[in-house]
Amino acid sequence: MTPGDRNRRHARSKTDPSSSESAPSNAPPRNRRPRPRRPGDRFAIRVFDANIKTLLGFGLLAFLVAASLIYYYEMPGEDVLSVVTPLAAPKMMDLPQASTNSEFQGEHRESLYWGTYRPQVYLGIRARTPRSLIAGLMWIGIKDGQYVMRHVCQHSDDLSKYGWTDHNGRDYGRQVLVDHGQVLTTSFLKSKSDGSGYGGDWAVRLEVQKEELDSANFKTANLFFYLANEEGASISIAEELVSRDNTVLASGSHQDVGAWELHLTSTDNLDIHYAGLKTPHMHNLTELLLGTLGVNARKTGQLQLPDASENSPNIVIFQISGNLPVKMDVAFVSATGLKNSRVIERVNSLTGLYSN
Repeated sequence: MTPGDRNRRHARSKTDPSSSESAPSNAPPRNRRPRPRRPGDRFAIRVFDANIKTLLGFGLLAFLVAASLIYYYEMPGEDVLSVVTPLAAPKMMDLPQASTNSEFQGEHRESLYWGTYRPQVYLGIRARTPRSLIAGLMWIGIKDGQYVMRHVCQHSDDLSKYGWTDHNGRDYGRQVLVDHGQVLTTSFLKSKSDGSGYGGDWAVRLEVQKEELDSANFKTANLFFYLANEEGASISIAEELVSRDNTVLASGSHQDVGAWELHLTSTDNLDIHYAGLKTPHMHNLTELLLGTLGVNARKTGQLQLPDASENSPNIVIFQISGNLPVKMDVAFVSATGLKNSRVIERVNSLTGLYSN
C-alpha cells in the first residue's frame, strides 16, 4: 500500500458517518414522520363523544321531569284539591241485621248456617258464626312405607286425587280422595225437619276401599272423626259407645242450636276408641291427636286412642277402625232436649239406614 492510499483512507475515516458513534454530534435531530392514526381510534372517540352526549341528554331530561313533579305536587294550585261528599245513605253497620223480610236474613241465613266452610282441611264442617261447633276428619295413610296422618290439605301429601266432585254450596256435597292405595269418599248432607234446631241437622257418610282390590298394603281403615266447641263449653262422651240400642257418640250444648247429639250408624263391624281433650286453640288439632296417640303407644304398644278424657273436654276425637271396604254415617242433630225433638227419626232420615 502506498502512502497516498493510506492518506486517502485516513481522510475517509475522518468523514465517515459511522465513526460518529463514539463522538458527540451537534447535528439537529431528524424530523420523524407522525404515526398514522388507525380507523379504530377515530371510532372509539366518536362513540365516547356520543355516550357523553347521550348521558347528558338523559340527565337533563331526568332533571326536567323531577322539577315538573316537584312543581306539580308542591306548588299550590286552584284545581288540585277536590271535595269528597259522603254518600247520603245509612252505614252498613247501621243496617238491620235481624229482619225476616231481608233477602239475606231469616230463612235464607239459617239455611246457610252449617256447611263445609273450614278451609285448608280435606273435610271440615262449621257454622257461619265466629265461635262455632267444628267437625272434621283425619285418617292414617301410608307414603314411602311410613304411616302418615292426613288432615290439613298439603301438596306434599301427594294425593293423586282430592276435591269436591259435586257440591251445591248449600246442603249437599261429595268428594273423592285417592291416597296411595286407598280411596275415601265423603258425602255431606244437611236437612231441616220437624224438631230440628236453628240451622237444621247434618250428616257425613264415610266410605273407604282399596284402590286396587288385590293390593296388600291396606286391610284396615283408621279414621278419626272429631268435634270441638270453640266457645270452650264441655262435651260429654257417651258411656257406652255405639251398641245395638245406642248410636250416640257425644252430646253437648251450644247457644245457637241448643242441646245436640252426635250419632254413628253402620252395618259394618267397627272398633271405636276415643279421647277427650281441653284446649282453647283449634289450629293444632293434628298435633294434639298425634301427641295423644304417641303417649298411649308408648304405654300400650298399640296405635290407638286411650279411651280416656280430661275434665270438661271441649274436643272429642273418635278413632273408628274397620276392615276394608267399610262404610259409616256420622249424624249431628240439634235441639235434642225438647220433648218433640224426634231424634231417632231424624237420625234415620239423615242416614237413610243404608237404603242406597
